[in-house]
Order: sequence, then structure tokens, then C-alpha cells
Amino acid sequence: MASDTTPRKGQWANAPLVFVLAQVRFLPNAAAAPEHLRDAIVKRIGAQFPTISQTNGVSIEINLDAAPSLPRATPEVAYDLVNNDVDAMVRVQQGALTYAVTSYVDSSHFREAWLDITNALEDVQVSTVTRLGLRYVDFLVPQHGRRPEDYVNAPWNLNGMPALPGAMRGPDLHVSMVDVAYPAGRMRLQFMRGFGVPSLPMDLQGMLSPRQQSAPAPGECGVIDSDRWVDGEHRADRATLSQLFTQMHTDASSAFRAMITPLARCEWDPEAARGDNA
Repeated sequence: MASDTTPRKGQWANAPLVFVLAQVRFLPNAAAAPEHLRDAIVKRIGAQFPTISQTNGVSIEINLDAAPSLPRATPEVAYDLVNNDVDAMVRVQQGALTYAVTSYVDSSHFREAWLDITNALEDVQVSTVTRLGLRYVDFLVPQHGRRPEDYVNAPWNLNGMPALPGAMRGPDLHVSMVDVAYPAGRMRLQFMRGFGVPSLPMDLQGMLSPRQQSAPAPGECGVIDSDRWVDGEHRADRATLSQLFTQMHTDASSAFRAMITPLARCEWDPEAARGDNA
């Protein structure tokens, strides 16, 4: 990862990528309690994540059976392991392991770092995972009088939406989502546009804050949220996880390229765009 204050955003020169997350879920067991998995990770690669913090929460279970009963609250403990640059972190929870970054070299670099973390699962007797996820968030900050919709294809760009009688203009706020099945798992693609400064989706806030080279002035902006996941039991060994996360990245990357317009590709990856037109 970069040691300066400029975040890396992948191989595209002007990539809008600001946040990447990988996660596995597994059936809890006594050996894999959060504190034990935390210690296993620290033993393997603790020098990479010297700052460790503990968060305490409460899980509330509501019984929907016919017989009335009081909700049951269970305390939950989680640990965040953060690197010195505060652009990479590991979150350890009951039955879940997450890796998030805001500085991204490329998919291979990210995947190998993630697999170094998941190696600790075998140290706490986790041989099977039940869910795998890979998520990318991109911030769209239009330049030169462009609008967020100029960067995405239909159906995300409101193409075909009729003008509303009496309205001053088209929508100032727009959220579009598609949920698509794959041979293994699903993908959810969301496009959100509004006015102000782009921010992470609510469920990702409180982890790492995206760092941009220059703070954008408030204006029309957009967020692309690509979420690819696979449910079902899979072996937790490095080879299996590598294969699954490689395929999920391929799917997410292909979907992103299909989602964006030639204008977006030209602005974000000008060298490749020139090659495409050669």
C-alpha cells in the first residue's frame, strides 16, 4: 500500500474507486471466538495492523413464534485491526471476517493480502465458510459541466424517464438498483445520484473514510456500489477462496465495464480509451 497521503485506486489513471471490501462468514465455534481469531491474525501478520480497537454491541433476537416472548439481547464484541496509514483494516466479528481498503493497487495485490488474512481461519478450526462477498464503491464527481448520468448506461441513467408536468427539472435524487443471479451467487449493482459530496453507503460507514486527492466541492455527484456474493458451504483453504474471489472480481469488473459509458472510460482510463479507438 502507498505510504504517502495519495490513495491508489487501481490500474486506471483516474479511477473513481474509493473503497473495496472482502468478507467471509462462517458458523461460529468456541475456538473461533472473535478474540481467538484476532490473536491468530496478530500472530501471523500483526505487524501490518498495529492498531487494535474493540467495539461492543448488542444483538437483539425477536421470537416470531405464536407464543409471546420477550426479545433476547446478546452482547457482541468485535475487533478492528488497522494499519499505520489508516487505509486498510481487518474487522473480526462473531462468525465473520472482513478486510477493507481505501488504497487499492490491483485485484491480485488485494486478493493476496486478503488470503494472507484468511489463512488464520485454519488456526481457529474454521474449515468451511458459508458466505463470501466482494464489494466495490466508486465516487462520481462530474467535471466540465457533466452530470452523474453521463457516466452510466441505461437503466441507471434515467434514459426514457418522461418529464414531469410542472417540474422545474429532472430528479435531483435518484437511486437505481438491479439484483442479478449468477451460476454461483448474485450481484447487486446500485447507482445513487444526488447533490453535495459523495459518501459511502450507510452500512459501510464507520470503517475507513475514503481519501481523495482533493476534496470535491458540493455539487451533483454519484455513487456506484457493486456487491458480488456467493452463498453456500465452501472450503476455507487458500486455493478455494482464491478461485472464488478471483471469479467474483471478474464478474464485478465485467459488470462495471458494462455499466459505464464510453465517456466514463475515456475520463477514467484515457490510455485504454485511446487504444480502443486506434
